[in-house]
Formats: sequence, structure tokens, C-alpha cells
Amino acid sequence: MALQREKVIKLQSFDCFQIYSIDDSYSFFHVDIEDDTVFYEKLFEYFFSEDKLIEYCEHTSSIKFTPSAKHYAILYRHLKTYIDDFNLIKDISELDELLISILEEEFTLEEKEGKKLVRLDKMGKIGEYLFCCLLSNFFSFDCIIPKVHLQTDYNMSVYGIDALYYSEVNNLLLFGESKVSIKLDNGVNLIKKSLAEYEKQISDEYEIVLCNRLYKDKLYKFNTVFGDIAEVSIGIEQFINKANIKHIGVPIFIAHGTEVQAIDILNKLGKQKRPQFFGLETKYYVISLPIVNKSKLIAVFTKKIKEKEDYYINEVDK
Repeated sequence: MALQREKVIKLQSFDCFQIYSIDDSYSFFHVDIEDDTVFYEKLFEYFFSEDKLIEYCEHTSSIKFTPSAKHYAILYRHLKTYIDDFNLIKDISELDELLISILEEEFTLEEKEGKKLVRLDKMGKIGEYLFCCLLSNFFSFDCIIPKVHLQTDYNMSVYGIDALYYSEVNNLLLFGESKVSIKLDNGVNLIKKSLAEYEKQISDEYEIVLCNRLYKDKLYKFNTVFGDIAEVSIGIEQFINKANIKHIGVPIFIAHGTEVQAIDILNKLGKQKRPQFFGLETKYYVISLPIVNKSKLIAVFTKKIKEKEDYYINEVDK
């Protein structure tokens, strides 16, 4: 059901954002969104500050950035996740028409030997990082493990759930999904596709990551609260029963261009279906980040990341 316009929009300030919200939907407007000349650089400076980067890389809020060869090297290696000299190519010929039409709008498609190929950029990984920053800093959720830590190649995609978090206040496990799109409608449709298979994705995430003994010492809050139960549970449904879990969290993040009117954004977010999983009560956090122009954001972020890489190299070499 669509949100009614007479519903009161809540407004609050947080860091460099004005946040408009209705029920479980939030839209984060950067205060300089109207000034195109500084908007993307300010957005970059906020999310890619050294303190935020080192906290994400080291997976702890107790560490702060210090100008040192060690921290510069850590940040340099992490930034290589987001830009590279080439991008992956994926055959999308077998996808349904709606998804192909969205990809045609979002990416550059190539025709080769009767197949539709899409050259993927790294914006998905950047989107996941922006998502994680908001979950940690605004919502005060604890990251179970940054998914980027599970990749073994800078160019590989980290499949499955985009963000794994825990809320100590609500004793809530959160499985997050993020999208970066040219326009909000595309992001909403892509999220809809993901949620249609989300129960299986959550189940796979539990078996591959959350109860994987190789990651046990890296899962922090999850290991502290649920580690003993996960060790003696086969499959997520048995885990849910043994851990007496009554509800589950699903944060959704869409960084999108085009729409910049809060009421229009919140109405579209409100139309997003909110399915339940495993028969549990499901708590949603539907988050919008207006980026106005996806191509400009990619261009500015790529340029600024390269500048930071060069700076970190120089500092390590001193």
C-alpha cells in the first residue's frame, strides 16, 4: 500500500545529512546536494575519511587512523577493491526482460556471438561500503564481518548477502541488500528481484559464513552471542529454533539518481514489498541515498580514490 501524503515526515540532522523518514523508510540528503560543484567531493570526503576506512578495514570501532606506514598500506590495499584497470564481463542473455532492460540502462551492453554481455563497474562494492557506513554510524548496528574481507581477488564479486550486522539493543540479526542505480525505480525493481530469493540467500549465508569454523574468530558479536548454538545447529532453521530467534532484520539500501524530492522517494520506498522469512517477524530498514547522477558520482569517486592511492603510496615510501 502506498504511503499517504498526509503522513508526517520526520526530519533529523546527522553529520552532513538531513534525514527524512516515514515508518521504516529513510532518505539521507547530503546538505550540499543542491551544489553540484561540491556535492560529490563532500560525499566522498564523508564516506572515505581515514577514520571510517580504517574502522571498516580493521573491523573494529576501537581503532582510529594514525598517520603511519602501516595504516597507509592498509588503506591503500583496501582502496584497490574499488577501482581497477579492467572490469568483469557477464553474459546476461538468459535473464528476464525486466532485468535486461534495467541493466541496459545502468551499464554498457555488448553483443557478441548472439549473447548480451554487460561490462560491470565496481559501483556495487562502493555501494556496499556506503551502506555499511550508514548501518554502523547512524543505526549503531555492529558489523559481524565486512563482506569485502571474504574476497580473494580484487575483481571478484562477493556473492550472497551484502551486509551482515547485529543489533545488540534489539538482539537482532540483520541481513542487508544494497543497490546503486541511475534512478530509484530501477533500484526498487532490483531489490524486488533479490528479495524473491532472499530466504535461500540467508540460509546459504548462514551455512557458508556464519557457521564456518574458519571464520569463527572473525565474527565477533555473532560468535559472542550465537557461536555455541551455531556449532551444534544444522541449517539456519534449526539454528533459529535453538537460539529462540523471534524476528529478523532486513536493511535495504538504494543509492540512486534522478529523484530528489523526499516525499516522492519515501512514497516509492513505502511501496516496496516486505516479505517475511522463515515465518519470523521481519524488521525492515529501507534506506535511500540520493546521488543525483550516478555517472558523475562514479567519475568523481574514481578520481578521488586514485588520488588517495597515490598519496598513500608516497607516504609509505617516505
